[in-house]
Order: sequence, then C-alpha cells, then structure tokens
Amino acid sequence: MGFLTSVSFLKNFALSFSQMMSMDLEVEGILERLLDAVNRGGTTAMAALVQAERRRIEQVTVDVAVTGPSRCGKSTFIHSAMGFQDGDEGGPSTAPGPGATKPAPYRRPGFPCCAFWELPSVGGGGGGAFSPRGYLRAVEADRYAGFYLLSPGRFTQQAAALADELRRLGKPFYFVRTKIDADAGGREDRGFARASLQAVAAGRFARLDLEYAVARFFCVSCHESERFDFAACIRALQRSAPPLQRHALLLCLHHLADKMELKNSLKELIPVAAVHSCVVDPVEVEQLPYRANVAFLCDEIRLYRLLLGLDYPALSRTARLVGRPAFVLCDEIQTRLARELTEKAVADELLRWTEKNVLVSPGNAKWIPLLGRLPGGELSGTSTIRLLDAMLEQFMDDVYRIRRKMADVLRGD
Repeated sequence: MGFLTSVSFLKNFALSFSQMMSMDLEVEGILERLLDAVNRGGTTAMAALVQAERRRIEQVTVDVAVTGPSRCGKSTFIHSAMGFQDGDEGGPSTAPGPGATKPAPYRRPGFPCCAFWELPSVGGGGGGAFSPRGYLRAVEADRYAGFYLLSPGRFTQQAAALADELRRLGKPFYFVRTKIDADAGGREDRGFARASLQAVAAGRFARLDLEYAVARFFCVSCHESERFDFAACIRALQRSAPPLQRHALLLCLHHLADKMELKNSLKELIPVAAVHSCVVDPVEVEQLPYRANVAFLCDEIRLYRLLLGLDYPALSRTARLVGRPAFVLCDEIQTRLARELTEKAVADELLRWTEKNVLVSPGNAKWIPLLGRLPGGELSGTSTIRLLDAMLEQFMDDVYRIRRKMADVLRGD
C-alpha cells in the first residue's frame, strides 16, 4: 500500500541486515560443526553430519494462524496464500458452511514445512464477554509464528483486543481487510486504514498504538492473490520470522515471495549442498577429476527452477495472467538447465566450472578450510558451489526476462 512505502529506508535496511546476519550465524554454526566432525571422524563423520544438517533445515516447521469473524474469507485466504488450485488435495473448502470450531491446519503436498491454521471465528459484535487471553490460550497461541486478523469491513473491538494481547506476547500480527475488490476506493490512504481500524482508534476496548496497527494493515482480494496487497502481507510475515523459519516460509510460499529474497536465502545454503554432493554417495563422472553426486545436484537445481517459477506449470499460470500461451514466456528462458534439466546436462555444466577453476565468492571464503578436506579436494567443492551459484544467478536473469516480456505484452508491444 502507498502509506507502507513511507517506512524509512534505514528501518528496512536495518531489518534486512539483521536477517542476513542471523542467517549467516546459522550457516557459521553448520560450518563449525562440520569442521569438528571431519577432525574427529574424517569424511564418514562429515557425510553423516551434513545429511543430518540438511534434514534439520528441511524439517523446520512454521505454523501461521488465520482468524477473524464468521464469513470474513479465512478459508479463501488460506487457499490463495498456499497456492492451492481448485480440487487440490489438502486445501480448505471455500464453499459457504459452518466455520471451524477448533484450529484446523492446512499444508501443501510437497511442502510440509508450513501450515496455515484456520482458527475459530472471533465474534463480530460488542466486546464485553470476549477474553483475548482466553481465546489465545484455547487456540495455543505459542504454536504460531504469526497471526492474520481478517475482516471484510471495519475491525471489531474483539480484533483490536486480540491484536493488543498479541503485541504484549511479542507475536507478529497483521490486520487484513478482505473483499477489498468490492470497496477499493481510497485503500492506499491512511484515513481508509484508520476507518477500518475504528475500534482501535476508539480505544474503548483496546489501547493498541494506532500507528503500529496502521503499519500492519493490508487490503486483499482473497480470490485474486496477484492484486492489491496479498503478496505484501505474506512477505511481511516472511521478513519477520527467524532465519530458518523465514527460509521455510520462502520455500513453501515461493509463489508470493520476493524472488530476490528467495534467491539470496537459497544462496546462503549452497555450500552445504556442495559438501553433500561431494561426500554423500558420490560417483565417478566422465572427465571430472573427482567424484560427485550428480543426481543430487540435478534435484537441487530442479528445486531452484520450481521455486523461481521457471517450470512449465508455473509459466503456464503466469502466461494466463497476460492472456498468452505458455510458449511466449518459455521462449524468454536462455539458461540451458532451465530448459533442459538432465543429469548429463548437469555433469557437463559441472565439468565446465571445474575447468574454469574459479575461486569461491568472498562470502563463501570461510568454507575453504573445510572444502580442502573433501575427497576431491578444494577443487570439487569450489566447482560445485560455483555451479549452483551460477544457476541461481542465471535463473534470476530468466525471471527478469519473463517480467519484461509480460510488461511488453501488457503495454501491447
């Protein structure tokens, strides 16, 4: 929204810097544990530990709460936030019906690391009998990384009280005005936000700081996640999470994630993947002077392609937004491994980066003492890091080309 862009550059920079440093500390811890393992037990111990570290990262779970009054669009919000298509297994029903009587979790097949929970409705009228502490205790508030407080119109005093208590508990929360496509006028104006948060302004039930609330106010159409503030409210949650939870949210909700933030999060963990390729089930590869797990690297690059929206199903959905067939966007992809992803193609790329014998980036220089202990020596690790790093950079170039093509189509060029 327009008024959200008024948040100062320094505050945004400080947040991004602190998140980057937190993830860096997480990766530093992995490096120290791997060095300790190889010093104590050699390659075998390192292989077992790198598998355990990857499992630990992959098994990080994030629970997100969605609440609000009856018929405010909770199920539809979850359906769109998680990228469910009509008829997908595991998605919430968006048909009219009785609301949830107890917290109900929803997970996307293939991405069990994140669950959106539909909570029982918060009453829409007066506030006398409502106990925010009692409600949060009943739904086990400690479980959730963040709360979305939905309303199709002005927020009730119960919602304001709930937000007040969540702030006291240190839980991230976001006010989400749903069904905004029916009332979009003035939505980027502070007055619109204040009117929607009238119960907070009235101060009769809760004493939540209005400026704090307005900065966490978003307008969405639950049926059209590409419009209004849908992506912005999801990214606000992603940016507030601790590093590994943030990584899990970026992966699970990649269709709404900022692609540069997603790329940077994947990049942080490239050295872990490189070590995995060199020590876990490596095989001889033609012309390579070391062994590598090419099947694993192929799967890793396939994941990058999926998360950045370069696989054919994602391109087809994107092309429909501009009323064009998928091949119009597919033709913009220039990276070989985005177009033709096979183990043979991955092995060829790995050989190319090995022959170049490039150094690791300054950000990954701290891994050199460990890379030198790999079975293929430092060359195997640095080449694999450079391969994965190059794929992420080249895939992002493809993403930008697709965006430019979409802009041209919308302009009629």
